[in-house]
Amino acid sequence: MVLGLVAGATTALAAQQSIAARLSGRASPEIVTLVQDLGSSAASRGLPVDPLIQKAIEGNAKGVPSERVATAVRLVYAQLDTAAAALRSAGLNSPPDTVQVAAGGFAITAGLGGRDIAELARTGRPAAAVTVGLRVAGTLAALGVPPTEAVTLVSASLRAGQAPGDLLALPGRVQSEMARGATPAQAAAGLARAAAAQARHGPPPHPGPPPHPPAPPHP
Repeated sequence: MVLGLVAGATTALAAQQSIAARLSGRASPEIVTLVQDLGSSAASRGLPVDPLIQKAIEGNAKGVPSERVATAVRLVYAQLDTAAAALRSAGLNSPPDTVQVAAGGFAITAGLGGRDIAELARTGRPAAAVTVGLRVAGTLAALGVPPTEAVTLVSASLRAGQAPGDLLALPGRVQSEMARGATPAQAAAGLARAAAAQARHGPPPHPGPPPHPPAPPHP
């Protein structure tokens, strides 16, 4: 047990030193200290640390006052914590990794809630597919698709077994429908119906090779 405590303390110290090095000259001292504290807590809870660092760097680059940067960094931490809790509540066979939690945090930043994250995780698809789905759902929300329609579309697409490339194409397909006059919600709903039909009946069959021409008659 003592060895475990020592190892944990060593890991936390290494994480703090890494954060300090990455933020050196890119954030104020008080923000560096805050990110170190939150980063240590995040690492101990299985949350990704990079989003905290990136938010601090972003705020400094934009000249945002330190108190506002601190608020933004704390908000990112809370969103990551919410995403991790939602993924755990979905009853996954294995705990979510930091990449999946970061994707969930991105989706929450875009406007989705913890229940939305859990619903996507319960589609029964592999973790890698759910991670892509979370990113896509967040992108759809950023395009103006309401959370309910975004989750319905991505859930239906995941259950239909769509490949990652097809999932990543969904925002572009929604934008194409919007360019034709559909609202974001209408565009997503139409694509969701198509994905649900595919999940029920499977993809349309691919045409087979053309038949061979008949052999010429023997003389």
